[in-house]
Amino acid sequence: MIPDNFQKMEFLLGKSTSGMELTIPEQNELRNFIVHQQPSAQNSSFEELVKIGLVLVGIYLLSKSIEE
Repeated sequence: MIPDNFQKMEFLLGKSTSGMELTIPEQNELRNFIVHQQPSAQNSSFEELVKIGLVLVGIYLLSKSIEE
């Protein structure tokens, strides 16, 4: 995952999990980030996408910490 994409995805996930509603373009952007990393998530509900996205962020952070 490209670091800029990661930061944007992390921001959108944070916004969605903090009770703030994402705009339709933000939801689409988040969906695109997640489906790019996990193509099988294409037909998932938005709530499922958020869960998948959180897992992807966790995996990304773990892999970065292992690299260091």
